[in-house]
Amino acid sequence: MSARKRIEMREAELSTLITKELGSETNRRFLNRMPGFRAEQALPQNLRSLLDRLDDAENGPRTYRH
Repeated sequence: MSARKRIEMREAELSTLITKELGSETNRRFLNRMPGFRAEQALPQNLRSLLDRLDDAENGPRTYRH
């Protein structure tokens, strides 16, 4: 196997690992406790609606792209 192919395989594995870690329940709890990652309560309804749709999309079936 060529060196280039091995590097590409490692990149794909790393991408998968990072995606899994970012989406882990532990990471989500951690980020939800940080003020910078919380939505302001005074957001306009249209932005709140968009955030709700994003949450729904994130909680749906997972697909990983490389």
